[in-house]
Amino acid sequence: MATNHANTILAVGCEDGCVRLFDIADGELAFIRSFDKQKTRILSLAWSQDDTIMITGSANSSIYKWNVELGRVQSRMTVDRVSGEDTLVWAVKFLSNGNIVSGDSLGHVKFWDGETTTMIQSFNSHGADVLCLAAARDGNTVFSSGVDRKCNQYKFVDQPAPRKNGKNGSINGKTEMVTKWVLAGSRRFHSHDVRALALDDTRNVNTLVSGGVDVSMVVCPAADFPDTNQRRLPHVPQRPIVSISKSKRLMLCRQEHGVKVWRLGKSASPVQPYSELEIGAHMDLIEPQQAILEMNFKDDRNLTASALSEDGHWIAVADIEEVKLFRIDENPTQPGQLVVKKQKSFPGVRGTGAHYLTFTPDSARLIVASTDSQVVVMDISQWEAGQFDVLRRFGQHRGTSVKDTDSMDVDGEQDNSGAAGQVETIVSMAVSADGLWLATGDLLNRIFIFNLDTLQHHATLPKFDAPLTALHFHPYSPTLVIPTASNVFYLFNVETRRLTDWSREYSSDKTFPTKFLGLKDKILGIAFNPARKNTVLVWGVSYICHVDLELGVGDRNAILNVGKRKRVDRAIEEKRKQQRERRMKKYADLGILPMPELESGKAVVVLEGKKGRKVLAAARPLEEEQAEEVNFQLLHKFQNLMYVDFVGDNSLVAVELPFIKVLSSLPPSYYRASYGT
Repeated sequence: MATNHANTILAVGCEDGCVRLFDIADGELAFIRSFDKQKTRILSLAWSQDDTIMITGSANSSIYKWNVELGRVQSRMTVDRVSGEDTLVWAVKFLSNGNIVSGDSLGHVKFWDGETTTMIQSFNSHGADVLCLAAARDGNTVFSSGVDRKCNQYKFVDQPAPRKNGKNGSINGKTEMVTKWVLAGSRRFHSHDVRALALDDTRNVNTLVSGGVDVSMVVCPAADFPDTNQRRLPHVPQRPIVSISKSKRLMLCRQEHGVKVWRLGKSASPVQPYSELEIGAHMDLIEPQQAILEMNFKDDRNLTASALSEDGHWIAVADIEEVKLFRIDENPTQPGQLVVKKQKSFPGVRGTGAHYLTFTPDSARLIVASTDSQVVVMDISQWEAGQFDVLRRFGQHRGTSVKDTDSMDVDGEQDNSGAAGQVETIVSMAVSADGLWLATGDLLNRIFIFNLDTLQHHATLPKFDAPLTALHFHPYSPTLVIPTASNVFYLFNVETRRLTDWSREYSSDKTFPTKFLGLKDKILGIAFNPARKNTVLVWGVSYICHVDLELGVGDRNAILNVGKRKRVDRAIEEKRKQQRERRMKKYADLGILPMPELESGKAVVVLEGKKGRKVLAAARPLEEEQAEEVNFQLLHKFQNLMYVDFVGDNSLVAVELPFIKVLSSLPPSYYRASYGT
């Protein structure tokens, strides 16, 4: 599939050898026409710069050039074959100068003249199928990758012309130059097949992104390729796929076509008080977690959202077309066995699916963020009578429902943030612990607050400088915590419609600790310890950070890593010990008797005069007594965190997804033995 440059028409290459065009200009999918049918599969396609020409790669060793207006083939290009078998053209690309580049199953990357459709150059630079291509806007740089995991860069550069009759092709003493494609470099970033490449070579971005079977994306600077450092993005989902019931100690985890429910285990109580335990101390389990329910669905569509109610009796799941609701009860005749019943009378949301689902804390309402960007509040308390009522639909994320409320934004001006035409996907939702407030956020970085008692829009937050990554309500106050991609988080009081005092003073990239702002992995969530109500736990894929909201941010340049700070403190203490031993040895050599003041460093001996008269004097205050203030306690102890939350006082559940676990579920990667190996 590929859209034209105007983003109004979608072209789809099909298995039956036909290219079909669809109109997507109005957000709908309307069929326009079909091209002439070919007797082969369409594996790849691309539009020309003016959208009048299309090229398709096929499964019969051919590349076809089409006239889009007529829907007919203008010319055909043929790639190499081996042993009479057809070659698969997996990737094609139009360059800005009108030329064409292709990648096929023989590992060849070929450059073609777009006008004459003749081959210009060919590179046998891959050991297996070339699956993807990316080209710079100026058409002078191309990247290719595929099954052999190798990412190659080709550049269009000037080179000396070939020798003619034994001469070097010079004219008037000057070397004649020609412009040719050359293989400029290669790197291997992935462990398995690379299926996609994306390139943005604008000055402020300058990024090449690759992704494939190993479920990870790799980002690197394109201009410095191949002599560059890459950044592997976290492979865990960026939206939560885990939800828990704190009162029932249950955890639900969403999979592609099903959900699984676990009963959480219990750890042994520590011998010493929690306040004296080291951050990240290991706690032994006395009761392991246990899988109690697994539900798999026959639909081919992947699940996009799921939720578990606080009372543990409701499970809601959704895909892009449908929302389903299930009641979970214990079998009265067989204790320990669960009975799952689908609520067939549940109407869903007008035949649409959902991007986000959540229950209110009393488990009486289900809140749906639909695929058409509506927020739907549904009453499920009358389920026994088969009645599920839609209490309210909010259309702020669709640019509607502006006139039905008199809500004001945080600056006291009339709310007009739902302007017509600004429709965007809802990516985050949160409900306060008392069930009074609902917060929703979308990809346009808009955050809306709704009152669930009056079912009215309450406030619109200002747009922050960086995209939001999550939304969480403080369990003991009407405070919404908003982490952003810049690793700065904000605290917003929804009742007063303003930032809290702490947030107004400290929530800034000019105030937060530099080590915390410099973390590569962004904040994914917030957790609150019921035993320490004035603290928050901020977590990302590779870290957990403890922040006390009764303190300031502390020293901006302080060491935040708990383990590293301990090592530094031990090194400083060891240095002090050595200095003390050398000082006392010197005093002993002078015949000075040990004194507590001398050993502690509170006093020193000063030698005066030629006869060495000894005078006891008070020492200057030691610099080590002035300890740096550290509030952000950072812990790097986990492997790819997917979910973190408290289920009770000082009781934390952390869900990890180690990368080695992902690799173990993948097929073997491509390998070709070299000579001598």
